[in-house]
Amino acid sequence: MLLTANWRDEIREFWGIRILREGDQLTENTLWVTRCSKIKNAKQSGKPKELYVSLVNGYFYRCMELRGFRYGVLSDKYGLHFDYEILPCYDVHPSLLNQHDKKQLGLIIRDKAQRHGFDRLIFYNPSPLMSVPYFEMLYHSGLEVLYTTQLLLSVV
Repeated sequence: MLLTANWRDEIREFWGIRILREGDQLTENTLWVTRCSKIKNAKQSGKPKELYVSLVNGYFYRCMELRGFRYGVLSDKYGLHFDYEILPCYDVHPSLLNQHDKKQLGLIIRDKAQRHGFDRLIFYNPSPLMSVPYFEMLYHSGLEVLYTTQLLLSVV
C-alpha cells in the first residue's frame, strides 16, 4: 500500500489509527513506541537504545527519557522491545514479513503491552510511508493507537 497526500485519512480508514492531537490526554496506560531501525549496533544483545541507533531512534529516546516516559520499539522480530529489556541483536527487514508474520507480531505487541498495563500506544515515526508495515502490525494488536510524525523536546 502506498499512502497518498490524504495519508492521515488513509491511516484512519485502513488501520483505525488516529493522528495524535494537541488536546489528547496522556494517561499512565499509554506507551510511546517507535519503529526499529536498519542501523543497529552489532552487539550481541542490548536494550533498544543500545541496539537501534538511527538518528530517529536516538531523538525518540532523548524525548522519552527527558520526560520520564516508558517506551518501546516496534520490532520486526520481537513485536515489542521494551525500554528496559535486553534482547539479542537481529537483522530482519520489514519487507521480509508477510501478512501472517505481521498479524503474529501484532498479537505479541498486544500481549506484551497489556501484561505491562498498557492498552493504548502512541506511535512516533517521521515518515508515514516508512510506517506502513508497523501500521499493519499495530492494526493486528487491537489496541488503541495514535500516530505522530513529530516530537518536540519542549512539548512532549
